[in-house]
Amino acid sequence: MVNRKATAASAKTDSKRKKPRRNTTQSFSWSERDWTVKQLLTPVVSVMVNKEDNKLFVVKKIIRMPSHVEERRSFEARALALLPDCNRIARPLVDLAMGPDEDHATIIFEHYPLGDLKQWKLHNFDERNNKPVTESFIWRCFIQMSQALAFIHNSIGPDPDEKRYCLLHRDIKPENILVVNNGTTYPSFLLHDFGCARIYIESRADEPSYCGTYKWQPPENPRINTAEADIWALGACIHFLAVGRAPVEDVGIFAKDFRELLGREDFKEPSSLMDYKSTDRYCGARVPRQVIPVNLSQKEQLERGLGPEYYQYSDDLHEWMSQCLRFEPEERPSAIDLLEEMVDVGKEMLHSMGGQAALGDLEITFGIKA
Repeated sequence: MVNRKATAASAKTDSKRKKPRRNTTQSFSWSERDWTVKQLLTPVVSVMVNKEDNKLFVVKKIIRMPSHVEERRSFEARALALLPDCNRIARPLVDLAMGPDEDHATIIFEHYPLGDLKQWKLHNFDERNNKPVTESFIWRCFIQMSQALAFIHNSIGPDPDEKRYCLLHRDIKPENILVVNNGTTYPSFLLHDFGCARIYIESRADEPSYCGTYKWQPPENPRINTAEADIWALGACIHFLAVGRAPVEDVGIFAKDFRELLGREDFKEPSSLMDYKSTDRYCGARVPRQVIPVNLSQKEQLERGLGPEYYQYSDDLHEWMSQCLRFEPEERPSAIDLLEEMVDVGKEMLHSMGGQAALGDLEITFGIKA
C-alpha cells in the first residue's frame, strides 16, 4: 500500500458565480443547445446526440451538489483531476461547475456504444443462447483493469510521483467498467465512475463507509477504504464474467429470509441495520460471500451440487480470480502484484488462444496531469 498525506482536493470556488465553469480535458467544445437527448439511461444520466451530426454521441451526467459543499465542481471531476491521463481511465470531455444550475454539476463523457460490462455481456452472450464469455476477453479485462488499479493506487505512472495520492475507487462493478471497440476482435476496457472515490488515508482505513454497491464489495465491508477492497471488487467482476453473478449467495433469498426473521417477536433486530438506508441495502452488504470455482468440469460441478451450469475455464484464470477473492484482505495480491505476476500468465494464455492479435492494446500509457 502506498501511503499519501491527504490535502484538500481543490481550492474553494466562489459560490456566487453565475456562469458555469468549464474544465475541458480534451479538444471538445460543449454547448447545450447543440445537443438533444437520445436515450435516458437513469434519471441523471442520458445519451445525447448532436443536432447537426446524428452519428456523434456523448453521455451527460448531472450530479446534485450538497448545499454545505463550497466547491461547486463535482467530486468525481475533482478526483479524476488528481490523476494524469491514462488509457485505462474514462476521463470527462468537459465538466461544468454549477450547471445546469447552482445546485448541480454536469460532466460530459465520450459515448462507448458497446456499453458497460453488464450490458456487453447481456447483448453479446446471455441473449445469444447464454454463450459463455470468451476466455480471452476475460483475460484482457483482468489485465487492463489490473493496470487501471495499479495506476490509481499510484503503484505505476508516467514518472515516480511522491506527491500523487493513492486513490481508491470503492465502487468497482460491471456497470463501472466500459467496453471499448478498438477496431479488432478483442475489446478493451476502461474504468469509469469515480463518484465514490477517496484518497487513501492510513488512519481512516478501518472507518466504515456506506457507499457503492454492496454485493460487489468484500466480506469486510463496510470497511472498504483500502486497496484490498478494490482488488476484491476486481475479482468480483471477473467472477461475474465467468459465472454471471457477483460472488455472493442469492441476495433475494437472503433478503426474504431476513424479512421473515424481522417479523418474529423473538428476533432481535441487528443494531447495524440502522446504518443502512433500507433493508435491501443491508441485505446486499450482509449476504454471505460465495465464490464459485470456474475451472470445474460438468462432472465436478455435479459432484459439488453446482450444476452442470457453468462453463469450464482454465485453471490459471480460476487461480488468479480466487486470489483476488480471498476472504482475508491481507492475503489478496496488490495491483502491482497482479502486474508483475498475473499479466505474464494472462499474455501467454492470450497468445495461445488468439495469437498476436489477442495481445493488442495491452500496454498501459500515460499523459500529463489534467
